[in-house]
Amino acid sequence: MVDIPKEFKKYAKHCNSLKRIIQDTQSSFEEIYSSLHIHEKDESFQIDIEVIRPKLERVPTLFIFGQNCHSKALFVNALLGQAILPLFSSQWRWVTFEFGLSKAIRLTLNQEIEIVEKLQAHEKSWITIPEADLQRSDNDPLVDNCTCLEVELSHPILKENVNIMVPPDCSITHLIEVFYKYMGNVLPIVIYAISDGILSDANIQEIKKLKTIYRVPFLFVNLITNETLSTESLTESEQHLVESENEQEYTNLQNLRDQLVRLGFIDFTDNSKTDITKAKKNALCLECSLDTLIGDKNINEDFLEHIRNVLKFTIFRLAARMSDIHTKCLRQFILRAFDMAREIQITPKRIEYAQKIELQLYDALMNLACEQQEQLTAIINRTLLDMKSNVAEVLEGFNNPNIGHQRTSKTATMEIQQLVLKRLNTSVATQIVQSVGCLQESFTGTLQRCLENLEKSCHEQEHNLSASDAVRQIVSAAYNIDLNHSSSFSIVSTLMDRLRQLLSSFALPWSSSSQVQCNFQWQLQVATNMIEKLSASKLARTIGVQCKEHIKSSHESFLSAIRSLDHQLSDQLEQTEEQRIAIRKKHAPKFARLALESTSLCDLIRYGMPKQIKEIGRGQYGVVSSCEPWAGINPCAFKSVVPPDDRHWNDLAMEFFYTRTIPGHPRIVKLRGSVIDYTYGGGSSPAVLLIMERMTRDLYCGLRSGLTWLARLRIAIDVIEGIRYLHSQGLVHRDIKLKNVLLDSKDRAKLTDFGFCIPEAMMSGSIVGTPVHMAPELLSGRYDSKVDVYAFGILFWYICAGQVKLPTHFDQFQNKEQLWNSVRRGIRPEFLPNFEEECWSLMEQCWAADPADRPLLGYVQPQLEAIYNSVKGKCQSQSPSSTSPT
Repeated sequence: MVDIPKEFKKYAKHCNSLKRIIQDTQSSFEEIYSSLHIHEKDESFQIDIEVIRPKLERVPTLFIFGQNCHSKALFVNALLGQAILPLFSSQWRWVTFEFGLSKAIRLTLNQEIEIVEKLQAHEKSWITIPEADLQRSDNDPLVDNCTCLEVELSHPILKENVNIMVPPDCSITHLIEVFYKYMGNVLPIVIYAISDGILSDANIQEIKKLKTIYRVPFLFVNLITNETLSTESLTESEQHLVESENEQEYTNLQNLRDQLVRLGFIDFTDNSKTDITKAKKNALCLECSLDTLIGDKNINEDFLEHIRNVLKFTIFRLAARMSDIHTKCLRQFILRAFDMAREIQITPKRIEYAQKIELQLYDALMNLACEQQEQLTAIINRTLLDMKSNVAEVLEGFNNPNIGHQRTSKTATMEIQQLVLKRLNTSVATQIVQSVGCLQESFTGTLQRCLENLEKSCHEQEHNLSASDAVRQIVSAAYNIDLNHSSSFSIVSTLMDRLRQLLSSFALPWSSSSQVQCNFQWQLQVATNMIEKLSASKLARTIGVQCKEHIKSSHESFLSAIRSLDHQLSDQLEQTEEQRIAIRKKHAPKFARLALESTSLCDLIRYGMPKQIKEIGRGQYGVVSSCEPWAGINPCAFKSVVPPDDRHWNDLAMEFFYTRTIPGHPRIVKLRGSVIDYTYGGGSSPAVLLIMERMTRDLYCGLRSGLTWLARLRIAIDVIEGIRYLHSQGLVHRDIKLKNVLLDSKDRAKLTDFGFCIPEAMMSGSIVGTPVHMAPELLSGRYDSKVDVYAFGILFWYICAGQVKLPTHFDQFQNKEQLWNSVRRGIRPEFLPNFEEECWSLMEQCWAADPADRPLLGYVQPQLEAIYNSVKGKCQSQSPSSTSPT
């Protein structure tokens, strides 16, 4: 049992690691919310963390249940290696074992208050706890004020902050109540000891009740009190008797196993022991003899395995939950960075679009005001003629017999004037609106939505006109859209004002004080005179001029509002860019590192530390070693990376995140897991072990050893498929080269080493990659996924050349600065005599200086496949030697 304390120590170590990760996560959340000014916090993450945190504080506790007190005593004595509990006893109170420097015993109330009571164990030294101290009287309460005998021992298991609890000997009803009230903050490891062979009905009901409380694997231990005698000194008949007893014991054990299986307490598909490493079994059965419990190697291994897997499964679930939190947060950061990049890119275009469409609207309205002068004159003229021929209809509602004789000439004239103006207003304005109102929808629909979207995030100062309101005023000025809006101009109000000015100059044939008989003939004469005095051309010209003035005024208001909006949005975009940089450089890498730590902890718990076989390669950023099968991967390899500082840690963490979250693809080397080795280099510099499937060699070695032309073309197609898949996931590799193309036993290629792989929205313009394969725009800091197309063009040159020597045009430079300057000037690898024209043409297209001139990979792949099929056809009709380029 010497390895059991090690498992508890390992569990405590994992708990401390997870506590530190949680603390770092909390501080990261607080920093993010404050620096990014996020007011709407995602409380779900905080809730998950608050659920995890208290579970890490739970004390591992071995709960020893059994058929009776005798069974419990057998197991506890065997576990502790001493006869601490008396056998063949009953009616125990609650007993707990804790660590103490010296042996001590005390009685407590509710496991909290020590009871000053004289115990037999206090009167003299003891090895076995006196039975009188263990037993409770019939009057002792089981639920309220329950007494507990607490024993302190200096034992290796207890020293690792582990308790052993033996529940009281009572009915299952009382036992359940006691547990619900006094279980406390413990991590239960449940053992059920069996010494009487077959379980009784009471035992079965007790186990079923316990399983409703504890949702953890149960360990059933069959304990046999008969001593195993040596048969060497026995007679033949005595030996036969012992063998018969052993056979009977084996039969009893088989019967017990069958009963546990039948009841569903354990699940055996065969006679082998249960594989609890799958964490799916709800029980494990051990058959053992009391005398051989400690010394029997198999029994020790089984019990140790149960302890190990309960602890592993517990901490794994908590670590996996934290890993999910980190992964979700990191994905949110990346999506937020995408949104920010899109906002930074599209907002200026929206401003430009709004200005362009408004100008078109303004020009169209001004042209309409000029072009429709004659139409407006005709409309007014028709209306006047219609009114002149139907004067009686115009005067409808004017005559009132009760008040007609009381009107003065001035009053009557004013009333008739209002009737004429109203009739003219309604008729002219309605016809104008119907004739040109269709332009409103064609010009203002998308424009209004664009402006409202831009203004949504801006807070205009009070009394300032917004751009969308200015557009509404332009339309209102031209088309009489809002008749009741006090601040808008309308044709109706303009026409009314102009008519009043004209009618006020009329020469009336009466004085203001004269009384006239307002008969119908007089009314007709007055109305007719008014209508004849109105000039359609003058009215149309006046309306046109005033309409232009209002449209121009509204246009100027729009320009002022759009300048103000542009200024506000520019300030906001600067803040957005600062936040995007903070996400890309600080927050996302920090959470990526937390995700690396929590996920690596999960992998360490599940599969352990990979065991190195031998070193198989070294690179700029790590050592690659083959290792023993790990997590079912065979053959397996891992890359050990020792980040020297936080920046390299963050870069590695981002590589880990992107690589691990890429869905499986046959042309991508899948990262299977990671483990952080804190003991690497004596513990001074932790190493991150990135575990993946082991490939045969890289393309560099493949070209040096000699690959057929057909195999090289197949590899080129594989590389294109891998790059296209990365791009479909929104990722840019940025370091396509010979060493990052791995080959399997069939010389099929897979892309690897995603140290520079990154989503486009997260790219900062940093200069990364291998100089020979770097596109010219990489040096400017403004680039996109087309850099991978350029790098493939260079890679394809090596594939077609069939060798790894630098192109002559590149080999002449002394340093990378000279190389980059020459690449910017258009220097590219040279044409070799063995190149086929189709391949050379494809290379030249891929490494074009202007990214826009480079082909899409969806175009490149069919071209390569056509070349491949052509070569393959020739190979099938000719000798194998023809597979080399000619």
